Amino acid sequence: MFLLALFAFIHLETENFILMNGATSEVVCESGREIDQQTTPCSTFKIALSLMGYDAEILKNTLNPAWNFQEGYDDFLDSWKGSINPELWMKYSCIWYSKVLALQLGSERIKSYLASFEYGNQDIAENEIKLGNINPVWVNSTLKISPREQVLFIQKMIGEQLLISSHATEMTKALMFKEELDHGWKLFGKTGWSGSAIASDGKTLESAWFVGWIENQENFFPFAYLIRDRKIQLDQRIPRVKQLLNEAGF
Repeated sequence: MFLLALFAFIHLETENFILMNGATSEVVCESGREIDQQTTPCSTFKIALSLMGYDAEILKNTLNPAWNFQEGYDDFLDSWKGSINPELWMKYSCIWYSKVLALQLGSERIKSYLASFEYGNQDIAENEIKLGNINPVWVNSTLKISPREQVLFIQKMIGEQLLISSHATEMTKALMFKEELDHGWKLFGKTGWSGSAIASDGKTLESAWFVGWIENQENFFPFAYLIRDRKIQLDQRIPRVKQLLNEAGF
């Protein structure tokens, strides 16, 4: 069943993957026709939000601050209906926690961070971050980023080339750790998904990401994986990336 599920990815509308050597900037492998096409970052934007939140000292560590769910907040998942801390925010990809954090940061400070990060098109309009069951600016809205730009952003983050505190980087890395891989490699990343949106060719497609990096004691390799299709098997994103990493020699 696992192989059949992965085989299904061959028939996706689009499957895009880019893997880079973080130290040399050499592109190890690249596939897909949308590597340089900007699209909604979805919940992969939590990587940038985490860096901003820790750098601004709104976020303290993996457990603080803990904010409580309130009536009217996004309630798509039962796991969001309670007290959420940074660790649970990233684990459950809680949208309302992102919105509360973004509102505390403020749009002008977010714009400043996005410019310094060189994050995608940096397009965050005023008053586009609101509480309630409404898409934030990073989901099917004005903010967009390409898979190649995602990889370059991760490269700067892990290479400590962003103008933020080392604490912000280390805390964000802690939130993003996924698992130990073979041969001493560690996998870090954040998934993202958005429901149906109209593509440039008029088709209604879902979008799904897995963005992150692998590292060992000496090297790190940022990657970005983006798929678009009418209906996506979300639980196969990480296994598929692990398969692609294996095919690349990791």
